[in-house]
Amino acid sequence: MTFPVTGIGGIWPATLTPFTPEGAIDDQAVSAHVRETASTRGVRAVVVNGHAGETSSLNRAERAHVVRLAVQAAGAVPVVAGVVAEDPRDACALAVDAAEAGASALLLFPPAMFGGGAALRPEMILRYVKDVAAATSLPIVLFQLSRASNQAFSVDMLVRLCTKVPQIVAIKDGSDVPDLYEDTLRALRKLDRPVTMLSSNNGWLFASLTYGADGILSGIGSVVAPLLVEMHEAVSAGQLDAARAVNDRLVPLCRVFYRAPYLDIHNRMKSALHLLGRLPHPAPRLPLLPVSDEETVRIRAALVAAGLLDDAR
Repeated sequence: MTFPVTGIGGIWPATLTPFTPEGAIDDQAVSAHVRETASTRGVRAVVVNGHAGETSSLNRAERAHVVRLAVQAAGAVPVVAGVVAEDPRDACALAVDAAEAGASALLLFPPAMFGGGAALRPEMILRYVKDVAAATSLPIVLFQLSRASNQAFSVDMLVRLCTKVPQIVAIKDGSDVPDLYEDTLRALRKLDRPVTMLSSNNGWLFASLTYGADGILSGIGSVVAPLLVEMHEAVSAGQLDAARAVNDRLVPLCRVFYRAPYLDIHNRMKSALHLLGRLPHPAPRLPLLPVSDEETVRIRAALVAAGLLDDAR
């Protein structure tokens, strides 16, 4: 599917990767999850092989397999494939695999090693992104990680990347710091071509939309895509009271999902989908372990508070 280079805001859920109890990819569950998510009115794209999809536990062949399953299940909705790698050669290979599997765009993660001071070596960053861009003709969504991770790009670096790499069509911003987020948004608006701003600031999604973001790209969309659509549309229409009411339902879920230990964020989402009857097996792939009974109780309570689960269920 051809991916549009303009007007690509809206809600982009980052989907999960269901496994069987034995730890294999559950093809049927993956397809059902992507199909349900993609069929939500207002969802503009679905993302696979990101943090939400436990991509670091998938080998190269498995990542391509997930993309193929998702493309078939998503129908007319574009599939965006995450590219997570340390070695640029591996990143380029993953990009090629995604293109051959039918992905419409790439979500490019910065290598973890960039947290060791890549900001002081800007040519290193530019070379990495350029190399991946050259591997395919697919559009690129660049992932801006949190400032705390030390992997966040400076505003000047993002502007330089968008200027030098025209395949970049969007930024997924998870900077988690309002001033950096707002400065990035303002800088993108001054570019001589449109670059979409997708918020991934899960502690303050409502606020990030009111700054002027074009949409949301987040793992929580794998659980509550309709609520994200409703909130985004309300903010876009200037109906802040309506958007605030939706946010009131989202907050309990954000607080229970996005808490320490952070490695369990998407593990908790799997448990939520299982409680909702939308995922047959909630267990993650090792080394992650299922959430505790106590954690499950908290997740259930958050689903009830959000109006997604009957208290008696």
